[in-house]
Amino acid sequence: MRFGLNNIGSIIAYGLSAVGLIFSLLVLLAGDESLDANVGASIWVTIAMFIVAIAVAVLSSVRGLLINPASLRGALVGVGSLVGIVLLCYLISSGSDYASYKNISESGSRWVSTGLNATYIITLIAAGTVLYSSLHRLGK
Repeated sequence: MRFGLNNIGSIIAYGLSAVGLIFSLLVLLAGDESLDANVGASIWVTIAMFIVAIAVAVLSSVRGLLINPASLRGALVGVGSLVGIVLLCYLISSGSDYASYKNISESGSRWVSTGLNATYIITLIAAGTVLYSSLHRLGK
């Protein structure tokens, strides 16, 4: 049997799941005096696992693009579209309502508005794509 990347990935996933389970049990079974330390350790383990997951996802994508360079064009179109939507949303947001919130600057309010507008636009595009796809399939 060949020991490939899928087997290594499965072993890493099971190992990280075991670590997460151990820290979850430490939090659940902790007494009052050690609860804060266990929760803090669990948060740091979660952050570390999140960083590892991001790194694996990015490296996997880069590996896929190197194996199949023809897919690079589609990936660049998708990333460019996303950057264009965020840029458009940044340009139309003002952040002028920052005074009505506590502890936020005008720039922070503008970025929040940018994120919300981008979410709305991407959601509408996704819903429109699903609707178009469904109607197109019915027409065939």
